[in-house]
Amino acid sequence: TAMPDVGVAGFLIARCAGNDKYFDVVHQIMASQAEWQAGVPPRNSLFRIAAAAGLNEQATQACVTDKDAIKAFEQRFKAAQAAGINSTPSFLLNGVKVADHSWDSLSAAIDAELAKA
Repeated sequence: TAMPDVGVAGFLIARCAGNDKYFDVVHQIMASQAEWQAGVPPRNSLFRIAAAAGLNEQATQACVTDKDAIKAFEQRFKAAQAAGINSTPSFLLNGVKVADHSWDSLSAAIDAELAKA
């Protein structure tokens, strides 16, 4: 079975690494993008990152080809699209997307919601 898209594979590996390692894995994946631009195959980087998180090659392969996990990712992705999420970070406040990503905008939106209470 072929490895899924790099972004999906990275997400799956971070999840398989466990809650205590999730953000470390995400950080390492983001940092490895420079390697990919330099010609290192993403698969090599992802499997190295997975190994550092405690996943052997067999566990990593099983992780990135888990059909149920891939389906769950696709459902989350579709839900995010339906909510208007098209970038990271994005913030929803009471189900409404905050217009921009600045702290000032988020703070103003929170204050406006609190004033309604």
